[in-house]
Amino acid sequence: MSEATVQATTGRAIGPFSATSLKRARSEARLTVSFARRELHSKYRQSSLSLFWGIVQPVLLVLVYAVVFSQILNVDGGTIPYLSFVVAGLAVWRYFAAGLQQATSFIDRSAVLSKVYFRREVIPLSGCVAALVDLGVGLVAMVCVAWKQGIPPSITLVALPLVLLVLLVYTAAAAILLATITVFVRDVAHAMPTISQVLFLASPILYPESQIPSSLKFLGVVNPVAVVAEATRAVALMGDWPNFSLLLVHLFLGSALLVGSVFYLRSIEDRIVDVV
Repeated sequence: MSEATVQATTGRAIGPFSATSLKRARSEARLTVSFARRELHSKYRQSSLSLFWGIVQPVLLVLVYAVVFSQILNVDGGTIPYLSFVVAGLAVWRYFAAGLQQATSFIDRSAVLSKVYFRREVIPLSGCVAALVDLGVGLVAMVCVAWKQGIPPSITLVALPLVLLVLLVYTAAAAILLATITVFVRDVAHAMPTISQVLFLASPILYPESQIPSSLKFLGVVNPVAVVAEATRAVALMGDWPNFSLLLVHLFLGSALLVGSVFYLRSIEDRIVDVV
């Protein structure tokens, strides 16, 4: 039973700041964390070294990229040591990619959806919450590698929360929107690996933005992954302040996309259970 059905039945509107709404928000926040813990558990439940693999896998991936691109393809990080450059970029990308992977979350959790009503956005958002663990590991690795390569922490790190907020907002918006669309257009699930790979290659994750052709420089402005990756490197590895104007524009656009995705989901949530 959706919230609209409840209001129609009781004849009372539920305000966004009413006691009922606030109680429901706390309950669903706990539910989101519960789903996130379950997802993390299921990811490593058959491994006795779950934490070990959670750290080693991204490290091995970074080393492979670093060897292939810096030693074989002669790509460099500009003024940043290439290993630190790649670690920062992959920390950002892996989190955003986790949001893209939520495209099938409603389909995967169809049994839960049919049993009890709760805010449907809880399901894709729980995947984003679970991915915060990998993001945290990536950021710690970035600081450690940078320190090892002679880059000490700078005062500009205080701007990192704003940079990460842009990443979180866009990732949550993408997760909710893709999960909703995929319920009705199953081809999206099949196209996501290709879309993800194209976006990965189109973003300056493994190469500096300076190597993008001048005719495609606009991608570094409109692509939120590129904006966050470059801003992360600026504040954490270069000691430079980010482009605050660009970040605020993307924060506004990402927030609008997130709000729009949630409203779109709630407008059709009654149909989701029937389709999945």
